[in-house]
Amino acid sequence: MKAVSFDIKGKLAHFRRPDTTTTQLTYPFITPTAAKGLVGAILGIEDFVTSDKIGIQLLSPVRTVAQQLSMLGKDSGSAFNRPTTIEILVNPAYRIFYVGREYVDLLIEFLQADHAVYPTYLGSAYALTKPITRKIYNKVQILENNETQITTKTVIPTEIIKELCLEHCRQYMRAGGFMYAYKGERTFEKSVDFIYEGEGKNVSFIPKTEISSLVIQLVLLGDETVCLI
Repeated sequence: MKAVSFDIKGKLAHFRRPDTTTTQLTYPFITPTAAKGLVGAILGIEDFVTSDKIGIQLLSPVRTVAQQLSMLGKDSGSAFNRPTTIEILVNPAYRIFYVGREYVDLLIEFLQADHAVYPTYLGSAYALTKPITRKIYNKVQILENNETQITTKTVIPTEIIKELCLEHCRQYMRAGGFMYAYKGERTFEKSVDFIYEGEGKNVSFIPKTEISSLVIQLVLLGDETVCLI
């Protein structure tokens, strides 16, 4: 099993929460399904379904603004402009860890060639981004859940946390309702919540010895501990 990490950033992003309508709120960072969708765009696979896993690291603080935009809608077949309030992430930046056996080699090939079949963006077509390769890992060490303290810079699924090891100067935040897995044809399975540090700093925790039915892994990539989902 191999892995690759790449960075993505932009001036703005919007990862819409599906439970919001009139005011379109965003998740505080890129969702695992959106990150995999971005990989699918790079590879040119329109309905991208894979068992490969994703780890997400925040490279910039979480900052949002609300903006009213004039959106194109439909009314009995006639187009019109309607004001819509949208929550937007400002200056987002992420490091994506992509791990698995299905598409890692092909993704490495595309990233190294600086090539993508479809445009890549941060949740919305007006938030274009360009992936930058960071590192290739030929060895992926899976960490056993032995209740020893783990420190990571990636977002952490709450399902695997037995105890948070609180530190000074940390902004511990929780975000919920992320879709866990994309099954194809715009269908999703289960949901997952995350703990993260609002400024992108590392977080320490003690993992559970038994994890729920969600397939979540802790791995060591070089000297970095990564939570995969």
